[in-house]
Parts: sequence; C-alpha cells; structure tokens
Amino acid sequence: MWSSTFLFIRVGIGEVRPFTLAWTRLAIALAILAPIALVRGDLRTLRAAADLRRVASAGLLLLGVNYALLFWGAQFIPSGLVAILQSGTPLLALAFACAIGQERLTFRKLITLILGIVGVALIFGSEALTSGRMAMTGAAAVFAAAACVAGAYVWMKSYGGRIAPLAMTTIQSGAAVIPLLCLALFTEGIPSPTHWSASAWGAVLYLAVAASVVAFWLNYWLLERMDASAMLMMGVAEVPIAVLLGAAFLGERLPSGTFVGGVCVLLAVVTRLSSNLQKS
Repeated sequence: MWSSTFLFIRVGIGEVRPFTLAWTRLAIALAILAPIALVRGDLRTLRAAADLRRVASAGLLLLGVNYALLFWGAQFIPSGLVAILQSGTPLLALAFACAIGQERLTFRKLITLILGIVGVALIFGSEALTSGRMAMTGAAAVFAAAACVAGAYVWMKSYGGRIAPLAMTTIQSGAAVIPLLCLALFTEGIPSPTHWSASAWGAVLYLAVAASVVAFWLNYWLLERMDASAMLMMGVAEVPIAVLLGAAFLGERLPSGTFVGGVCVLLAVVTRLSSNLQKS
C-alpha cells in the first residue's frame, strides 16, 4: 500500500492540482478517522492543552508542510524517485536526533550519514544533468518533505505511548487540512470535483482510504506483533516496488546516476535499520 501511494499521487496530480489533492485526501481521511476516535474515546488521552498544541504543531509539519512539498514536487519527477527520496527519512531523523543530543553520534552512524549524503548528491546531480531545473527543484521539494517527516517524528518521540495513535493522527490531520485548504484556494482556486474523471477520483479515494486509513490501521496492528525497528525495514522494500509500479503503469525510467544514488540511500537506510535490529 505505501509503495503504491507514489503511483496514485502521480495519477492524481495529472488532473487535480497538487495542493487540492493533498487537502482532499486529508479531509476524506479525517471524516473517517474522527468519528472512530470519538466513539472509541481515544481523544481523552489528550489530557492537557500543551499536549494538544504539540500534537497539532507536529501535525502541521508532518501532514501539512510535508504534503504540500511532496505533492507539489511530485509533479516534476518520476514516482520511483519520489519513493527513493522519501526513503531517506530514517537518515534525516538520525541527523536531527544527533544534532539535538537525542542520540549519540557513533562511527557507524557517521558512515551511514555520509553514504546517504553521497546518494542524495548523486541523485540531485543526475537530475540536474538529465532532467533539467524543474526536476531538480521538484526533487528538492520532495527531499524537504522527507525532512519534515523526520523532524516531526524526532519532535514527537517523547510522546510515544502517552497519547493514543488514533487520537494523534486525527488531531494532526485536522491541524493540517485547514492550512492546506487555504493554500489550495489561494494558489489554485476553487476546485471542480464534478469535472474530475474516474481515474482522478480513484486516486483521491485510494490515497484517503487505503493509504491514510487502512494502511494506518495495519501499521499499528503490526506494531503490536513485531518490533518497531523491524517494521521500519519495509521502508526499504517500498522503493523497488514503487519503481516497478512507475515503470509498469507510467512508463517511467530513472537515469543511471539517479539509480546509483538511490542504491546508496537504500544501503544507508539498511545499515541504519539493521543497527536498530541488532540492539533490539
């Protein structure tokens, strides 16, 4: 499901403007998640106003700024490259955690970061040479989106277990959807959903229901049955699946330099996550 998200984003922005697609996805997901959170009483785990402010602020970064950058940047680069750049999130989280003293920088972590930096540099260099300025700008936006995700997770790490996951996702979706809606109306105008094709609506509904609701539930179902560090390894598996889906359905082909850079990023991610597995 996570791998196919990048394909459906590309399909959706082929017809729907990126910010409109982003807020519509969140709005539909929120309409499903909020009633469930209310019925289950999960929102009661937000016991203090400070908790609400922190969760909402992280949501603005995680789902608001991230989605705005991701959906906008995905217009200009292949869906497989979007997946590669997003897979660098654990490396960015490591860099942020070391910078604020949340983790200690070891020799192995340093090598991991250097390998990731080399991979990203190769990707950007290849895109600049083969695909042009807009492709490089799009790649930069998607990479910045991954940095938003990493920063939000590092920021919220201390809240693990204190707030129900469903409540956190619901509040964060609500905090992000209004700014995205305002951004879309200001830059893209009022949308015309009645004029969207079946494929556009299919992409919107898949992103909202399958990627934001069903995959969310599966994530936490898995977390109850396996280590979090082990589950993060699926982020590595997402990339080749996303690249294959892009090639099969959209005819996408990655330049050789981008491919080599992607391999470097994946090796760095595998090294990082395998280190977590050994500790657990």
